[in-house]
Formats: sequence, structure tokens, C-alpha cells
Amino acid sequence: MSQRDTLVHLFAGGCGGTVGAILTCPLEVVKTRLQSSSVTLYVSEVQLNTMAGASVNRVVSPGPLHCLKVILEKEGPRSLFRGLGPNLVGVAPSRAIYFAAYSNCKEKLNGIFDPDSTQVHMISAAMAGIYCTFLPRKE
Repeated sequence: MSQRDTLVHLFAGGCGGTVGAILTCPLEVVKTRLQSSSVTLYVSEVQLNTMAGASVNRVVSPGPLHCLKVILEKEGPRSLFRGLGPNLVGVAPSRAIYFAAYSNCKEKLNGIFDPDSTQVHMISAAMAGIYCTFLPRKE
């Protein structure tokens, strides 16, 4: 594989990772809000019910669409992309390296196994995943 091909695969992987992170960011924000603050959304409702003398019933946590609606009404659409910057710093390089490692490994394994066979794809994917997992990181 030429250096140009490797650079193309790095760029394509980085772009793919970036697009994927941008498209899934609103889902991640809603998921995080549902996990972390579903109880606080209904504290005032429970307090009002108990002050009025009503018994406290089990409060059902809001669903994803309700949470999305509340975020859009109270914080605006830009808030659906909170945390995107730090996410891109990790995702784009990781996907770029994975994609290039997969392509390089696949090219080498095509000479050992039947070209473009299931074994080639499976081993290439596993090796690229291992490479990205154990890639040295500065901490």
C-alpha cells in the first residue's frame, strides 16, 4: 500500500468518525440527561403533591422525546451538541488510525488467505481494534 493510499484511508476514517460523532451527539446528550437528572425533573411535582396532602405515587421518569423537548425549549438546539469538541478530539484520530490499520492489515492478509475472504476481514478488524486499543497515549 502506498503512502498516498494510507493518507487517504487516514483522512476517510477521520471524516467518517467526525460525521458519526456529530450525528450521534444529540442522542448522547439526551441519554446522559436521562441517566443523570431524571429524578430532579420531578422533585417539584412530588413536593407539590405532598404539600397538597396527596399521597406520593411512583413517579415515572420522562422518556427520550420528552427530554429532547425540554432541552430544546429551555436551552435551545445548540445545547444538543454540548461536549462535541472533546468527543471529536478522541474520536476522529481513533477512527482514522483504525481505518488505516484495517486497510493495511487487509492488504497484507490478502496475500496469505483467499483475497477478501471472511477470514481476511475478521482478522483485519480484530487487529485494527487491538492496535487502537493498545495505542500508546499520553496521560
